Amino acid sequence: MAHPLFRREPTHRLVGIPLLARPCVLCGLRSQSGALCRFCRHALATPAQDLRCPRCALALPPLALLACPDCGAGQLSLQATVAGFDYEHPGDMLIHAFKISRRLEMAAVLAELMVQQWRRHGPVLNAACRVIPVPSQRKALHRRGFNPAAVLARRVAHSLGLSARLHIVVAQARHEQAQKNLGRQARRQAMRGAFNLRESLQGCDVLLVDDVLTTGATLDALARACRLEGAQSVYALVAARAPWKLKAS
Repeated sequence: MAHPLFRREPTHRLVGIPLLARPCVLCGLRSQSGALCRFCRHALATPAQDLRCPRCALALPPLALLACPDCGAGQLSLQATVAGFDYEHPGDMLIHAFKISRRLEMAAVLAELMVQQWRRHGPVLNAACRVIPVPSQRKALHRRGFNPAAVLARRVAHSLGLSARLHIVVAQARHEQAQKNLGRQARRQAMRGAFNLRESLQGCDVLLVDDVLTTGATLDALARACRLEGAQSVYALVAARAPWKLKAS
């Protein structure tokens, strides 16, 4: 019988969960390995992280170059980016539950996956590294009532033993127009100068945290702002990396 994760049916119709069992947050099956069962953990771990662009975490095909075309051309201001998983089924279900359905308990699951991948594939961070979340747009913050990136950043910082700076980024209102229909280059141009910081980062390393990385325009703009405030190295850790849409430009 197919694993419930891949049937896209309400899991309560598929599996009877004993009262004392801890169900997997994705498929509903009893989990002996934390919030995710071993099947779902395996699904989220594919494709392998070593087949990714090291600077933007884009999943690359076998025998690809060492970086994606954008990062190979030096277009991103980040030293390295690590993603917990790809923004596709089944991982998108976790993001949807967290951001759209406001199931804040999903933050612990997401942060755990993010930190696991960072410890496997990210550089060693010094104790002075600052963890900074990408700010939500004002309309999104008003609609949800919370900033998903800030919730994740707090947990990530705690797990890595680092300082979280949750409120030091100021987003410029003029950059909050809809960018859904813009390509990668257009988004990056539109986001230039989108952020200011309330404090100096002179000599510090910075770990930026976000929930989903699409074109990288927002992270790139925030990384540039951090560098202007003296940050030495800027990295990013995201819950999910959206697959590259080749039609974008």
